[in-house]
This record gives sequence, structure tokens and C-alpha cells, in this order.
Amino acid sequence: MNKVILNTSEVQELVFANKYKVVEGTKFISRCIDGRYQADHNLPALAIAGADAGEMAVIFATANIYGFEVDNEKVFETLCKVVGGIKNLRFHTDEHAEAEVLMGGCGHIKNISQTPDDFKVTPAQVAFIKKKAKEAVGKGAVQEVLKGDHMEGAVLVITGPYGIFPQYVLKTSDGNITTQVFEFHKGLVDARHKVLVKELVKNKAVKLYEGCDEDYLYQVLSSTTEDHLMEIGGRLAKGLTIYSVAFEENGEFTLEESDKIQ
Repeated sequence: MNKVILNTSEVQELVFANKYKVVEGTKFISRCIDGRYQADHNLPALAIAGADAGEMAVIFATANIYGFEVDNEKVFETLCKVVGGIKNLRFHTDEHAEAEVLMGGCGHIKNISQTPDDFKVTPAQVAFIKKKAKEAVGKGAVQEVLKGDHMEGAVLVITGPYGIFPQYVLKTSDGNITTQVFEFHKGLVDARHKVLVKELVKNKAVKLYEGCDEDYLYQVLSSTTEDHLMEIGGRLAKGLTIYSVAFEENGEFTLEESDKIQ
């Protein structure tokens, strides 16, 4: 089945039909940007490339780029604390991946594993992420199995107190067509990062240069997050248009079309 490249009107329809309120108590639980997640009232609204495995990759890459030290184990422990315990960590694979290969179907982690230099991480750091993810799943963390082909027809960058189910049945003159969108919830990622940097410093998971503070760490972490998003976007979402979706408290939203992924 060929994917449908969504236009602004179709994205508007999808967002209106698929929006759902963020639950305050679980707002820091994540999922990947992948568009194959099914609509479910428990679906995390916080979407970030690679879910929590991708988050660890961002932290390690930021340290490598800006030259500060990290304690790998303390980074993992701190992330667990911020999301509310190991059971709230999230990873994913898909039905086509070999069962014994953890996250084998996560395109983001697969790409990081194949070309770690492009994501500014080391092979040893990638191995650590996979090891801790496997251990976490054994202790109750969730690894979802996503089914079906990638049919994403747009990229959504979201802010505000709502999430969006990424799959939608579009009614056309040729019949009903299932569509998908990649999603990055910038608002919730930023909110989680503000808490995360405080805990990373407090737990001595990072050792910053003298004169650098939590705000500095937040800024560089945000920059690396966007770099990783654009890097994977160029591989999985090339040619798709980016749409910014800004929600108000009452569920109303504005939609702005931006550039295409290069």
C-alpha cells in the first residue's frame, strides 16, 4: 500500500479528530516518534525519537559534543527516577524484528547502532543503552511491538497540553485510507528535560565545567535532541512536510506548515 502524503487540510482533520488531553501524572512517560502506535487511552503523549533509549543517546551525545563527563549508570538511574520508576520506561520493536534482538524494529536505535558517529555517540555507549534497556524490560519496563508498515505522511511538532493519536482513517473518493504521522512533542520533551537536568546534576550523573549550570545543560540537551530528530528525520521522513501544532488549554490549536525534511 502506498503512503498518502498529507496536505494541510488533511493534517488539520487528523489533529482535530485524534487529539487527547495529557494526563498530568503520566506526562513524562514516553513513546517513539513512530506513527504505528494504535489509539489507546494509555498512549503516552510525550513522543521523542527512540523513546527512552533515544533519550539516553541524547544525553551521551550531548556529553560527547560539549566535553563534559557522564556516569552511565547514574544517567540510567536518574532517567528512571524522572519517569517514576523502571516500570515507566518505554522502548519498542516491531513484528518483523527477530525476537531476541531488543529494539530491533526501532528505526532510530537501529540507525544509531549502524552509524553512531552521525549521532555523536560511541559504540560502547550504544551497547550500554541496549544492555540497560534489556535489563529494564526484564524488570517490568514496557517494550511495545508495533505492527504494520510505515505509512507516515507528515511530521508533527507539538506543544501544549494535548497529545495526538498518530493513526487516522482518511475518507477519500477512492475509499477509506489509513494514514500515519511522525510526532515529536516538543512541549513535553522540554518539560521533562527541565526536570531531568536538575536531577542529573543533583545525582552527579554529569560533571559540568566550572561556570556551567542546569540552564546550560538544558540548552545543550535541547540542541542535541533537535539534532537527533533531524538526523533520523532525514533517513525515515525525507521529503515530508513539518507541521507545528500548538494547543491551547481548551483543546483549540493552531497549525503552521514549515519546511520539508531534507
